[in-house]
Amino acid sequence: MSEEEGFLMNLPSHIIVDVFSRLPAPTILNCKLVCKKWLSLISTPEFAKLHLSRSIPGLVVFQHEPVRAEVCRLFEFEDDLDHADLHYDPVIKFDLSVSLGISRGAIVQVLDWLVEFPSQVTYGFGLSRISGQYKVVRIFHECVLDPTTGAVLSIPKSECHVYTLGTGSWRGIGGVPFAYNCRSVGLFFNGNLHWVIQDLEGSELISCFNVEKESFQPFPFPFPGEQHKRTLHSLGVVAGCLCLCDNTSDSEIVIWVMKEYGLKKSWNKEFVISKIPDFAGESYEMVYALKVFENGDILLTWDDYYLFFYRNQTKTLQKVEADPNYSIQTMLHVPSFVSLKNFVTRESVRVF
Repeated sequence: MSEEEGFLMNLPSHIIVDVFSRLPAPTILNCKLVCKKWLSLISTPEFAKLHLSRSIPGLVVFQHEPVRAEVCRLFEFEDDLDHADLHYDPVIKFDLSVSLGISRGAIVQVLDWLVEFPSQVTYGFGLSRISGQYKVVRIFHECVLDPTTGAVLSIPKSECHVYTLGTGSWRGIGGVPFAYNCRSVGLFFNGNLHWVIQDLEGSELISCFNVEKESFQPFPFPFPGEQHKRTLHSLGVVAGCLCLCDNTSDSEIVIWVMKEYGLKKSWNKEFVISKIPDFAGESYEMVYALKVFENGDILLTWDDYYLFFYRNQTKTLQKVEADPNYSIQTMLHVPSFVSLKNFVTRESVRVF
């Protein structure tokens, strides 16, 4: 054993844990193989909690390829690479249908299905910061539609249910104070779930659900709620701040950033991205901001069609290389050593 290796082995346990908690997940997995001491330190619930608090979000890309595979790729973001090409290898790549032991096509059906129209169902998933409980929130609306236009005329019934992971059952918590004319999944940030929704008059607002208190509250919109034929506002998190991405314009994409969470006047029009020439024209899809890199480049996704980059240096948009024959679905993920086996008493956990 070299002098350097001996020094690392003899470091106090709390320093080793602090260092390891700042490393990428694949590196930590390799560290588990070095010696029994490191394996023991890394395998504790306390380490999993500390690492989760410091973990840097990565990207999950799911692509349904009929007959061949349902490929899921997990990427880490690296600022020092030519990330606009996204050519570097994923951390993990696997066929999701094979891993879960289900038939091909079933994944897409689950991802696309919510409930038969005209009812509206939307979901959210978050972590209670005080109790440490993971919760799934389900919001249901029974809608009455205009037979001519299809617009929602009234919502005679609405209810919210919460499923706390490990309990094995749903709990009703009463009615919903907002009209959720959307089918999006709630964005979890700062202990709350957020949805961009429309009221029955067609004006947009943000609904906020406190995961710990299990209560709804209004949330400031970056500009006065407007009525649009197309609702093309999506929520995200960039540089540790809540953001709203607006694809309503035919010529530009606008990203608003809330500098101080919950404070209306802190909304700032941070990025205005020209869609001319390749992306200009009437839009009907959401654009989601996924990541702002240190050099000002921005990774976005155009609904479930493709990933693309805004190149800050040239002020241009560029598609990320992908197979154009298959749609993609993307989401951010946070690498974690929190084990689903913690909930095995009440949950059906499949390990792969």
